[in-house]
Amino acid sequence: MIDVFLPRQAFLSVEYNDNDMTADIKNDVESFTFTDSGSDSSDSLSIKVNASNEKWKNGWMPDIAAKLHPKLCTKNWIVQGDSAELDCGVLVVDDLGFTGCPDVLTIGAVARPSDTGFHERNREQVWKNTSIQRIASTIAERNSLQCSMDAEDVDIAIKEQDDNDSAFLKNLCETYGLILKVYMGKIWIFDREKYKQKDAVRTFTPADIVPGSFSWNTTLAGTYTGGVFTYTNQRKKVNINVTVGSGDRMLKLNQYASSEADAKRQLEAAIAMKNHSNTTVSFKTMGDLNIHATQCVNIQGYGKMDGKYYLDSITRPLDNSGGLTNEYAGSRVGG
Repeated sequence: MIDVFLPRQAFLSVEYNDNDMTADIKNDVESFTFTDSGSDSSDSLSIKVNASNEKWKNGWMPDIAAKLHPKLCTKNWIVQGDSAELDCGVLVVDDLGFTGCPDVLTIGAVARPSDTGFHERNREQVWKNTSIQRIASTIAERNSLQCSMDAEDVDIAIKEQDDNDSAFLKNLCETYGLILKVYMGKIWIFDREKYKQKDAVRTFTPADIVPGSFSWNTTLAGTYTGGVFTYTNQRKKVNINVTVGSGDRMLKLNQYASSEADAKRQLEAAIAMKNHSNTTVSFKTMGDLNIHATQCVNIQGYGKMDGKYYLDSITRPLDNSGGLTNEYAGSRVGG
């Protein structure tokens, strides 16, 4: 019996405005890069296409706001016979560029609704006696989106909106330490601090990491050991100070709060947001479609830099030779 070893494969599958173009474009795509975000920015992609064929200057050139649904796929990648798929979700083309001699078309897309109202229509509204989850559900419904929240809900006594739905909801979530993402036609709100307490899904050592790609940094700049929140009690007409922590690096906030408990939550959220990236790491490995941003990994073999890191983003570049890597950016859990 002769063993037959199948070649390792990494490739791209793309639907464009609900039409499968995988077979048609496989020889034209020079590179594809997908960035999976675990923070408050949208997932995004960039595709570089060999546009020497006239079809790319005419019928195949996508329109701004066209929908792309890419998937990254691997076969025989880790072991013979395995297969994996990463669904990147539906992304909207928001940037097109063309250069000549050689003819190259660059397509950029982000994960957001194709209806520009979510990002561009300014709204004036006063939200009263509600919560973040109810606000998010209302915004999702009027933008034809689904809504999911993986966090403890927060009561909102009163909040004025004078902005587009995307910016307003993002800022509201940040005020209480929550992260907003729009992915797969859904508003997703989650508590990053709770995600950082989950078990690590993988341990990386120097043997796993591409030589020369490891980078680490830690800083005190912009970090805090505690803070003071000042707000006005409207009924008693007095200023109230709420203090969390102590030390020389105290964050000072002066803004609306409905109660001392509300002020404390806002202050703790602001400190956590400021301290999140005080120690960061970045590195590359062989491509892996089973690790995702928002998960945690362990770093071992780097001495004092070892530890557990939350994945802020994973960028996956795929070139036309089938080379696929993961480029990780993470923040250490616990500082």
